[in-house]
Amino acid sequence: MRVLVCSLYLSFLSILRTEHTIETALLETSLGSIKGIKGVFAETGDTLYEFRGIPFGKPPVGSLRFKKPVPFGLWKETVDATAFRSACPQNIPDFMPELSRPTTSEDCLFLNVYVPNSLDKLNNFSVMVWIHGGGFEVGFGNEEDLSRMAIDGDVIMVSFNYRLGIFGFLAIGHPAARGNYALWDQKLALQWVHDNIEMFGGNPNSVTIFGESAGGYSVSLQSLISSNNGLFHRAIAQSGVHSKILMRKQDEVQEYANQLSKKSLCPLGDEYKFVDCLRQKQVQELLEIADFYSTVSEDKLKRHIFFKSHSYPVVDGELFTENPIVSLEDKTSAVSQFFGSLDFISGTTSNEGSLLYLISFPELQEFYRFNVTEGVPHKVACEAIIAPYVEKYLRGDGSIKEQMCNFYKADASTKEQSLRATELLADVMFTYPSIKMLEFHAALKNGKTYQYLFSKTSPDPFEGTPPEWFEGCGHGDDLIWLFKVGDHEISDDEKQFSKNLIQYWTSFAKSGRPIGGPRSMFWIPFDLSGRMYLNFDIPTVLQSFYKMETSELWSDIYTLIEIDDNRKEHDEL
Repeated sequence: MRVLVCSLYLSFLSILRTEHTIETALLETSLGSIKGIKGVFAETGDTLYEFRGIPFGKPPVGSLRFKKPVPFGLWKETVDATAFRSACPQNIPDFMPELSRPTTSEDCLFLNVYVPNSLDKLNNFSVMVWIHGGGFEVGFGNEEDLSRMAIDGDVIMVSFNYRLGIFGFLAIGHPAARGNYALWDQKLALQWVHDNIEMFGGNPNSVTIFGESAGGYSVSLQSLISSNNGLFHRAIAQSGVHSKILMRKQDEVQEYANQLSKKSLCPLGDEYKFVDCLRQKQVQELLEIADFYSTVSEDKLKRHIFFKSHSYPVVDGELFTENPIVSLEDKTSAVSQFFGSLDFISGTTSNEGSLLYLISFPELQEFYRFNVTEGVPHKVACEAIIAPYVEKYLRGDGSIKEQMCNFYKADASTKEQSLRATELLADVMFTYPSIKMLEFHAALKNGKTYQYLFSKTSPDPFEGTPPEWFEGCGHGDDLIWLFKVGDHEISDDEKQFSKNLIQYWTSFAKSGRPIGGPRSMFWIPFDLSGRMYLNFDIPTVLQSFYKMETSELWSDIYTLIEIDDNRKEHDEL
């Protein structure tokens, strides 16, 4: 997540490098007039229209802070959509260069529309809506350059900002602050696309949402909200889906509220007054008191690797009346019926556990006496990852801890043990949750289901130069092949690989069937018997039964994870 922020604004710079001519474009809509950019790309002669920074929600400031977003409504004057607007408030790492830092503001609910070739209502382009990642703590809509996908795929691309951190997720288990504001922002953006994209030449009946990491998690959650029926029709969740452990429990919510009360000096006795007190705080003060690592004890910081921050969804009694996993276990539920109606792609990179060497902070390395660049000992995997996981989600069952510690132990070499540690982190956070979500979807036997594995490594790894012991495609390293190949010197085979990947994604958006370019591998759907998946590499190959031994282990563990029964607690919300 820290390195992710370092790449911000690179996409905008790449647009400036590749466009040959730029002029303004005026579009009349039912909301009012909007002025965007018409660019012609020097290399290909392709035309792209961009509308940057379109307001879709009223500024969530003052009394609207910590509330659901309010639609922006009609434009009183021509909207200047020639420049990207402010990102939402976030804790930007100190090491990020000053020139690369995005401008932030609570007035941040803006979206961006990329239209290929021509502005004509009759174009009827399929639409792809990108939801950015960043752990729900950092990021913004235009951090990735969607222009190439729009042109090469002949689709309209949309991206948007949503609130982050405490601004997007403050919850206290009370109607005064239900939480999930970020998800409501996403939902409002999707509603805006449904209501208005036809004016840009888009087809509101052919909308695909896709995202990576927290964006993939968001995609899966939006796909589990039955009131979204009709807003989108297909979904691609890359390196992130909802799982049993990723919705905050009520005791976590209450503990965090108590911490905020102490640090902000806002009394918690009256919930409405407490939230109003937080509304009076300056943005920077809230960012400082809500910073995740400032709320974690020093002892835990040096002993544990954390799977999530306080900025995660909750059962709020409105978007979610129960954990959506519970809803999925009932095939007749409205959640299952909606999810099953969608065409769905999900997958992971070959080593999502690359995050391990990013989040092995100095305190952890000092406590366990290791250097992550040299390797990760089994003790770290067992005591820093497995032990707190079992304690938190499996009632501290010692036999399960022993089973997991043995499973992720390698007797060969430091390198093999280090890779087992990254595999553990990947299985906990990404791999098994993705497999489980694919199983849920395939069992509904309605929409088409596709699984992938992304093995092609990146010329510019997301987490920076990896340790020598690391192998595989790391977390976030698939994105360069969708969005950023123009920034790097790559081979002709790699250029074709990138083109094929874009075709798989955009053809899926058009028809529900992912088809690559010429001579590309045919992608057979995933089902519970064949378990076919496409392994994206050079060459791309079709394989089956991905990580079955791991799936068997986690399938047994998954059934034992307890989920809060929040329904009674939220009846009054």
